[in-house]
This record gives sequence, structure tokens and C-alpha cells, in this order.
Amino acid sequence: MSEPSGTIEPTPDASVARPLAVHHWQVKTVLNRMGAIRRQGVSQKIADWSINPYRGCQHGCAYCYARRTHIDFDLDGAASFEQEIFVKSDAAAILRGELRRHGATWNTPITIGTAVDPYQPVEGTQRVTRDLLRELCAARAPVTIITKNTMVLRDADLLAEIARRSYCAVFVSVTTLDADLARRLEPATPPPLKRLAAVRRLVASGVPAGVMIAPILPWLTDASGALEELALAAARHDANWISSGTLRLHPDVRPVFFDWLRRERPDLLERYEAWYVRADPPTNYHDRIHPRIDAIRASLGMPGGPPAYVDPHPVQAALF
Repeated sequence: MSEPSGTIEPTPDASVARPLAVHHWQVKTVLNRMGAIRRQGVSQKIADWSINPYRGCQHGCAYCYARRTHIDFDLDGAASFEQEIFVKSDAAAILRGELRRHGATWNTPITIGTAVDPYQPVEGTQRVTRDLLRELCAARAPVTIITKNTMVLRDADLLAEIARRSYCAVFVSVTTLDADLARRLEPATPPPLKRLAAVRRLVASGVPAGVMIAPILPWLTDASGALEELALAAARHDANWISSGTLRLHPDVRPVFFDWLRRERPDLLERYEAWYVRADPPTNYHDRIHPRIDAIRASLGMPGGPPAYVDPHPVQAALF
């Protein structure tokens, strides 16, 4: 497949987007089998299989749950997570071997970006995500992607081809329409309207795409009418679906987000300290938010996610 004629680059805060160091990390595997997590007493699974081309993320989102992964490298989950980026070397070649071991087909979508964003600014030069997509396209493997970055448009050609050959779904995360809040909360990400415009362009290119309103942050992004306006904007930008999720603060991430609150919204700090004793907010918050989101989707006639992948070969051997 030929290279696209132009590259769509984000417009981040340059002081945040430049990593202090890029480390090339030799890994043995690229595909990761995902387990379930428990939220409000219910087991949930994002995906069966995932790929994360990078560790660390230049986007600098204050709430990012993946910050805790840097502790495995004896680094902190604050500045080091944003400025020390680990690139998985030879990821495409490793994936090619793993897919061959599995056989001619794949029986469940592989999700790229379950931890950090596969289209963070460093992808513009490293191109690991695009190389991985080439392998997945050749293997006719079903793919889902989670991103906040408009750079995903660079790969619209490959994503459309994957959609034609197998299955593709792109989740574009938009937390708020408030551009100033987004800039402070997610400093090196494209503005909200540019992300919504990317959804429209993906859909027009034949790539199924929807908006993920996540995380929903209490008292910050859930004001009366705010979620409704964001969902309406998503619908007007031709989103195929609207999914959502509330803020989860792992104990290793909580101090980073609380530091952000001290700087940006000190009036909310005590509320968050009271609510986030555990990783999830109180159950009654879920009980209020989820029916609200359901009502929003119903009013717009929008589903909560892409069509389910239908395995054309239901009997498969296990990869491992």
C-alpha cells in the first residue's frame, strides 16, 4: 500500500510534546492477553488482546491510568511518564511472527492503545503504529484503536483497508468541549473540535469511528448540559457511536492528579480526596451518570459502541 501524500500532525504545547529522552526497548512479545478488571463489583474487559507500541505518553493527561506503568522502570509517574518514552523496537517484525504462530486468521479484535496513545507525537517520527497496522492488515486481523490524537488520520488508508478486509473501529477520546480545560487537563493533545473533525474525516474515508466520552470527571466535565452538548457535537460530526466511562484513579496515579487539582482547581481537592479513597468513585455516582449517558444516546439514536465483530472462523487454535 502506498504512503499517504500528507501527514496530519497534532498541535500540542511544544514544551510538553518534546520528550526528554526516547528509549528503544527490545521486547520479546508485542501481543498481550488482557485480563478483566473489577469496577463497582463487576468484571469488565476492554479487549482480549492488546498492543501498546510505547510506554510513557507525551500527551501529559493528568488523570492517565497508565502512569503507573513507569514505576516498573524505577521512574516516576509524573514528569518521567511524559518525558521518558519507551519505543518497542522491531515491534512489527515481532508481531508478524506472533500472527504466523496463530495461523491464517484471528478470531477477536486486537486493540491498539489500551494503555498509552499509539498516536502520541513521537509516532510522527517512529511510525511504530503504522508499521504494526501494515502487519495486521496483511494478516486480515480485526483491529480497534483508542486515541486522542488527530494523527490517526495519517493512517486512514490502512484503517479503511483493514475495515474492508476484516474489521476496524476507532475510538477517539474527547473528555470535554471546553478547549481551555482540555489544554490544562490534556496539555499535548489536539483541541476537542479537531478531534471531532478527525472522526468525521475517518468516517468519510470508510473507517468506522466513534467518540469515547472518557473519562468523565466529577465536577469538571459532568456539569448540567456538558455531556449532552459533547454528545450532540459528536453526532453532528458523524460519529458512528458514543461510548463513555468514569474516572478511575489507581493509587499510583492519584497523587499526580491531586497535584494537578492543587494547581488548577484547589476548590475540588477535598471532594476528590473524599470520593477517591478507592480507585473508583462512589457507586451512586455511577448510578447517576450511566442512566444519563443512556438517555443521551437514546435521544440521538446512537449506539454505545461499534457493531460486534463476527468471527468468520469460530473454531481456532489458541496462540499460546
